[in-house]
Amino acid sequence: MNKLLYLLLLFAFSANSQTKITQTEKYKQVGLIWGLLKYHHPDISQGLFNWDLELINLVNKIEKVDEQEKLNIELLTFVKKFNNPSTKFSTNSIKIDSEKIFRKNQNYNWIEKRAFSLELKKELILLKNNNNIGDYYASSNKLNKMLEFNNEKGIANFDPLLKSHRLLELYSFWNIIQYWDVNKYLTDISWIGALEELTNTFLNVKTISDYEVAKLNMFAKLNDSHSYQTSMFIYKSLFNHSPPFEAKIINDSILVNAIYNTKLAQKDDINLGDIIVGINNLSITDYINSKFSTLISASNETYLRERLNKLILKNNIDSLQIQILTKKGELKDKTIKLYKSFKPENVERLIKKENSNWKKINSKITYINLGNISSKELSEIFKENKGDDGIILDLRNYPRNLRIKDFSKLLYPEKREFIKVLLPLKGNPSLGEYNAEAPLKFVSNPFEVGKKNSNYYKGKIVLLVNRQTGSMAEYFGMAIQQSPNCVTIGEQTMGAVMNITSAILPDKQEFYFTGTGAFYPNGEGVQRKGLKIDYYIKESATMYNSKLYIERAVKIIENDSK
Repeated sequence: MNKLLYLLLLFAFSANSQTKITQTEKYKQVGLIWGLLKYHHPDISQGLFNWDLELINLVNKIEKVDEQEKLNIELLTFVKKFNNPSTKFSTNSIKIDSEKIFRKNQNYNWIEKRAFSLELKKELILLKNNNNIGDYYASSNKLNKMLEFNNEKGIANFDPLLKSHRLLELYSFWNIIQYWDVNKYLTDISWIGALEELTNTFLNVKTISDYEVAKLNMFAKLNDSHSYQTSMFIYKSLFNHSPPFEAKIINDSILVNAIYNTKLAQKDDINLGDIIVGINNLSITDYINSKFSTLISASNETYLRERLNKLILKNNIDSLQIQILTKKGELKDKTIKLYKSFKPENVERLIKKENSNWKKINSKITYINLGNISSKELSEIFKENKGDDGIILDLRNYPRNLRIKDFSKLLYPEKREFIKVLLPLKGNPSLGEYNAEAPLKFVSNPFEVGKKNSNYYKGKIVLLVNRQTGSMAEYFGMAIQQSPNCVTIGEQTMGAVMNITSAILPDKQEFYFTGTGAFYPNGEGVQRKGLKIDYYIKESATMYNSKLYIERAVKIIENDSK
């Protein structure tokens, strides 16, 4: 009897000693190890296995595992099955100047922090230290050194209602960012921390709509203005009704700046210049935070507002509750009608579009809109107005016909560096390289421009920027700012400089992120922050002035010339 009791107690103790593990933690460990193998294993990184299928099979295999010890056995078996006598691990040193290596994105602490067995940790550390890595999944373009993910093509018959497929989508995306996004260190939530929330979200998806929203939440975690994604499914389900007018978000208000259908707008007594100060009993800021901040990726709140100008008043029902301040100063609560479609009639705009590429503000100041102007026309304008006290360069747009050298030959007295660039380090996951050497021998340094030039423009340059200034426009802005007598006025810019990198996810959706890091020559970062501003301009919805930027620029030039 005593012996039987002893055996029963021993069995009970043994059973209770097993460490229970949550579903979220279990699959998170799978995603971490699967990604480490994908980008660090000598053979897997060469594309020798169907790596998407391996994850699907592993997720299905461990469906009923709920103890860490049993999971460790499954994970160790999974890791070791891809090793064979010909697998060659290597720890060769990196053959570039150590000062050019960027290490802030390295994070392998999860290996030690997880409750892995000692043998499993040993295998994972071996993988972490290996740099005999193939380029099947992440390769470097020979011409520009930008990353490419050409062998990510999606899978056939992807089903978002299958847990294994959803997790494949999440872990494919998360690990691309984990190992190859040089701006990852700038996210609001640590990338390893975001994995917990995202795994839980993807596990709890029940419908197609849940899945689409989960993906938007996933992209939004990047805090990258290049990474916004809004699928047609979302437009058709969440934002399929619109008001018959256009709005511009200014601070914590929304200015009605265009009427697309006067008759429909009059039904709700909406007029040009009206100001919406609340939606659904929330302030505009609170409404944005509650409804949109987890759906749209943006480098900063200023650009998020730019993205929402055409979205904030959309809904999935045919009405919206707003609080409005009329031009007469009356505060009214009203319900406005939203439409699935309407015909534009008698369109009215608060601001008339400027069609000319340039104009004289006065006899000594010239204004140039950089959006559509050609290189030839830009050069001619500078030549004609070289005696001006100042030239205003409007970069609140995306220059379509210009190149960096167009500015350098007009604004620079000599060659100078205008940007410090961070690129992923080829064959070294998680590492970046500052100012990688130009891959083409005839390009001596793509981040230096200009030459000895006594005929450069010597007057004041005032650069106008705002939330619409982004990507290549910010790149141009950094070059213009290096001219000797330049000041920049405006508001925070998009905060996503340089080239876009893209990859295809398992459900065949393409996603984007900023593929390089951008810094001023002194090391000050531009990603997320935007361009340096010398004089900030704060617009007012109640006293809106479309000429505010130009008026401020004129004052700066006139004061400088006294």
